Amino acid sequence: MQIEKRNFSTTTDATNNFDFLRLFFAFSVFVHHFAILTNNTIFWPISSQMAVAGFFVISGFLITKSFFRSPSIKNYLLKRIRRIVPAYFFIVLACATALSTVSTYSITSYFTAADFWKYLLANLSFLNFIQPTLPGVFAENPEPFVNGALWTIKVELMLYLSVPICAYLIRKIAFKWLFVVLYALSFGFIQWMNSLYYASGNDVYLILNRQIIGQFGFFASGILLLFYFDFFQKNIRYFFPIAAVVVVLYCSYTAVLLRFLFPFSFAIVIVGIAYNFRYLNSVAKYGDISYGMYLFHYPIIQLVVASNLHQQNPINAFLLSLILVSILSFASWHLLEKRFLKRRVIK
Repeated sequence: MQIEKRNFSTTTDATNNFDFLRLFFAFSVFVHHFAILTNNTIFWPISSQMAVAGFFVISGFLITKSFFRSPSIKNYLLKRIRRIVPAYFFIVLACATALSTVSTYSITSYFTAADFWKYLLANLSFLNFIQPTLPGVFAENPEPFVNGALWTIKVELMLYLSVPICAYLIRKIAFKWLFVVLYALSFGFIQWMNSLYYASGNDVYLILNRQIIGQFGFFASGILLLFYFDFFQKNIRYFFPIAAVVVVLYCSYTAVLLRFLFPFSFAIVIVGIAYNFRYLNSVAKYGDISYGMYLFHYPIIQLVVASNLHQQNPINAFLLSLILVSILSFASWHLLEKRFLKRRVIK
């Protein structure tokens, strides 16, 4: 099916800092998970929750632009699959096989265990919550999960699939009204899940809260800024400081109004930094290693925890984890991810 082309501001093609921002958000998730898994307190300006939200804002902006510039929906979907799936499948299969060496099970018992096959099927299907552990792996760690960061990938893919639907709806109604509906729906869903969680104490509501509907406010905010980019840039000197204040206040207070304004305000800050702080874009010359860092960091930290290095010397444990994750991320980009992106995509 062909895609109705839509022209966006040519300014959005100018040099930007999205590579830096993605790397910053990936590193923020790494810091947060290192602190949790090693039971250390590390000061960092944003939480992993905010970092993940930042990824969804960037996706809303860039992926929507990619969709409207693709010759067909098939072409668009193939490009998205090639960006996400190869490295994702690699980390799932690599952990499933390589971590057999640190399992308390024998090799034979490990590969014949039902939980091993359940892990493979669940994670290769992006249903990580069904089986987040491998038999005998990290069983002595405070958290036994193999890769607790993978839950966002299915949300990301679902958001990609939502773009063609949004494009169809945009032809029927103006995007600003569609945005209002989607944004309000996302916020209302979050409030509803929170109230159910506080009333019941059931963690399932927190899990549901993190899924696509709860994240759509960030994704839709990125799309809105793409559609009205020229207006946004023209008035950046007004929008940016107000949005920055809202984001800072949100980090300290839990007022309902701040929770409502946060997704759009955070999107303004992200896109504002992307196009108005040009000196940050030099990170792109090393390759886009943010996705690799996101995928690889959790099992690497878990291995460090299993070795008890974090108890002997937390700083060395942090640096070792960061070095290993950086090397693997760099290799993943240059040996795997970039190669799939360079392949010809069928129109």
